[in-house]
Amino acid sequence: MNDMLLFDLDGTLVDTTDLILQSFAWAFDVHLPGRLPSRRDLVATFGRSLPAALRELAAEQGAADPEALAAEMLVTYRDFQRLHHDTLIQPFPGIGDALAALHAEGHRLGVVTSKMERFARRGMALFDLERYFDVAVFHDDVTRHKPHPEPLLEAARRAGVDPSAAIYIGDSTHDIVAGRAAGMRTAAVLWGPFDREVLDAAGPDALVSAPADLVRLPERLPRQ
Repeated sequence: MNDMLLFDLDGTLVDTTDLILQSFAWAFDVHLPGRLPSRRDLVATFGRSLPAALRELAAEQGAADPEALAAEMLVTYRDFQRLHHDTLIQPFPGIGDALAALHAEGHRLGVVTSKMERFARRGMALFDLERYFDVAVFHDDVTRHKPHPEPLLEAARRAGVDPSAAIYIGDSTHDIVAGRAAGMRTAAVLWGPFDREVLDAAGPDALVSAPADLVRLPERLPRQ
């Protein structure tokens, strides 16, 4: 039986780095002007639940009520995202071809993302990617988010496969931690915003240099 390949979305299938960074910048300009964290600190939150990341960032900036401030920032962030989504994202070259090849080889494919469903589906539809996926798990579908394994275990449950039969592919350390905790093989892609050294330290089973290399990933990571 062929493996199931589960993919993160942002930074793995779709290049959303500019959109995310500009959304953060706008939210901080409105609510905490002059206190935008560094690019490195913002990128470190990629792949996690956005509401949780905003709460932590608000607390780090000394907000009297981080929960309330984060809720306000979330509205501002998503307003900016909604307005600029389609012009600030782009597909990674070769991703569509890689998904088509994996699908043609009989691998079942899925998406597991910390993004809200409406924005995730909007991005996939923009580049005609959704047709390849048998299962999708979004932020809305679970109560605990990456790096917790719950989203990945939910995807395996919906697909009717044992987690050991799946490979989780993502661009962030949170993806690798979640995949390992779920009992899946893991692969870190190197075309996202995270540095190779940071990803390698998270202990993925494989590093993937280019989208075309995804096609041979199941051969590189056979089931034990």
